[in-house]
This record gives sequence, C-alpha cells and structure tokens, in this order.
Amino acid sequence: MSCLKKTFIIIKLLFILSFNSAFAQDPNKVIAAQVNDHIISAKDVLMALEKLPSKIKEQPLPSLYPNIVNELINQHLIAQQAYKENLDKNKKVLSEINKRKEQIMAKYWLNSYLSQKLDKKNLKNFYNNYLKSFKSSKEYNASHILVKEEKEALNIIKKLNNKALFSDLAKEFSVGPSGKTGGKLGWFSSGQMVKEFEKATFILNKGQITKEPVKTKFGFHIIKLNDVRISQPKNFTEIEPEIINMIKKKSLVNLEKEIKKNQKIIINKFEDVAKKVNN
Repeated sequence: MSCLKKTFIIIKLLFILSFNSAFAQDPNKVIAAQVNDHIISAKDVLMALEKLPSKIKEQPLPSLYPNIVNELINQHLIAQQAYKENLDKNKKVLSEINKRKEQIMAKYWLNSYLSQKLDKKNLKNFYNNYLKSFKSSKEYNASHILVKEEKEALNIIKKLNNKALFSDLAKEFSVGPSGKTGGKLGWFSSGQMVKEFEKATFILNKGQITKEPVKTKFGFHIIKLNDVRISQPKNFTEIEPEIINMIKKKSLVNLEKEIKKNQKIIINKFEDVAKKVNN
C-alpha cells in the first residue's frame, strides 16, 4: 500500500472515530487537569486514548484515566524542557511538526467536507432515490442446525421426527454461531446464503423441516422455515446510519479521485525503499 494511500485511510479512520461523537459539553472546554497556565482538556484525554493499543483501550476509561492524564502532564513538562533547549528550532523537529500539522489540517478539512455532504437535504435525497429504486422480493426466516457429519445430521432428524424441539437440538448440537440462539438465522433473501442452502429452504412450506441433511461447504444442515414475507422499504430512521455510511464512502472515493487529478505522483517500490533504509 502506498504511503499516500495509507495516509488517506488513516485520515478517514480518524474522522470516522470522531465525527459522530455526541457530548453533553464540548470536550475541548472541559478541564481534565491543569499545569500552571496549561490546560489539559477532556478532548486531549480522548485523543490520547485513541492512540493506545486496542487491548488497552478495551479497559474501562475510569481505570485508564489517571495514567493518561499523568502522561499528558509529563509530556507537557518535558516539552517545556525541550523549549528551553530551543528544540522548537531544530530542523528535524520542525520537519516532524510540519508533517503532524498536515495530518491535523487534513483531518479537520475532511470533517468539514463530509459535514456538507451529510446535510439533511442530501440524506433525504438519498432516501428518496432508495424508495424509487426499491423492488419488493420474497424474504425467508429460517433456523438451522449445522453439524460436520451426515450421520449426526440423520440422527438429529430422527430426534425431530420424535417430537424433539428444534431450538433445543440446535443449542445442543449445532456447531454454527447461531446454535446459541436456537439456530435462528433471521430474515434473508435470495443471494445471501449459499446456493444449496437456499435451494433447500425455498421449497419448504412455513413450519416445515428438511427431511434430508443439506450438504454445503460448511457441513450438513437441518433447516426449518419459520416464515415468509414480501420485503418492504425501510423507514428513514431505520436506514439513516446505512445512508450516512454509503454517502461517506461515495464522497471519499470521489474526493480521492478529485484531489489526485493532474497531480504528479511517484510511488517507489517497497523493495527499493526498504533496501535504501536498511543499507
């Protein structure tokens, strides 16, 4: 992946992490700590949190908070020492600062750009186009029990023929993730499941169970058709998050094409770069 591409992805991720956050007060105005006249805000804490490794970020924020704040205090005090030694005039330091400055500017510009793309008018227009293009189709609600061996699947079918509950057997024997919920797969339409599974499901009547195991690349399935319905368009509130994500993706793709137009971009091969760095 090119450096330019990687940087663009990082900027997008930074935006996605911060754009939809909702706070009672502006985190920039909430004081977490103060060192002399220097303020460490709640936003500073949140930004420091995002830089932590994933495993550490999984811990509750209250337990991380003291260490994060302490590190930010140390960072500020060490930076003051660096100023005293005129490191802010060092060429290497200035180069790093300029790179960081570009990241910050790009992030905030992108934030503003996508805010415009996600105004109410654009969201409504996207939803109206969705309604116009929507086509009803059959949707199926099914449950299944997935096992690895055909012999085991046949034994389960015998149990079902002897009035055993499908959901109980799914919880006991199914190796699929839906086993925990009694084999429930929810609603799906044509094209969402593997062909063998769909073919066996679509010929069942409501409440009916397959008489023979259905073999797919995942193993052997016993399928129960719970219900059938004709699909309906989702209401705006229900689909709004999906619309926002689609507009974001489309806008970012178009933006990347636009900003690269008529630009002279040279990307050196990784092997050449690595060779120069390591020699």
